[in-house]
Amino acid sequence: MKSKLLNTIKASWPYLLTLIIGLYLAEILAGSVMALSRYKLTFADHMPTVLTQLALHPWHYYNLYLGQKNPVLIIVSVAVILYTIYFALKRNSKHKAWETADTETHGSATWGNLKELNDHYFSINAKDLTTAFNKSIATEILEALTQQEVQSKTNK
Repeated sequence: MKSKLLNTIKASWPYLLTLIIGLYLAEILAGSVMALSRYKLTFADHMPTVLTQLALHPWHYYNLYLGQKNPVLIIVSVAVILYTIYFALKRNSKHKAWETADTETHGSATWGNLKELNDHYFSINAKDLTTAFNKSIATEILEALTQQEVQSKTNK
């Protein structure tokens, strides 16, 4: 039971952190919009004080704006919650898609054993080797090499 609880906490902490940070930023955004509507032209003079208060007392201002039914805070908070849920579901579905079968592989891929790899990639008989070599080298190059070898033997 304790290990299951620990695994649940380990799996959900990124989403909780995302949710907390998102709601914190939603509170700062709502407070900034409220300050802008209140101070209008002198907004720049009051902005450092407003941001300091919002950053230092997020719980107080979040509850205050929520109690006032501030539309900016509500809309952004709902968007953050939906995004976090979407992100969690998307990540879990991707994780399930990448789980491997009992073959330790993804999809239909399998690991070859040494014999299969050797038979497929490293076994070639002499006739096939000669044929493949002759096909890969142009006849003009072979003739030039042959003439060069003949000349080198006559010069010795």
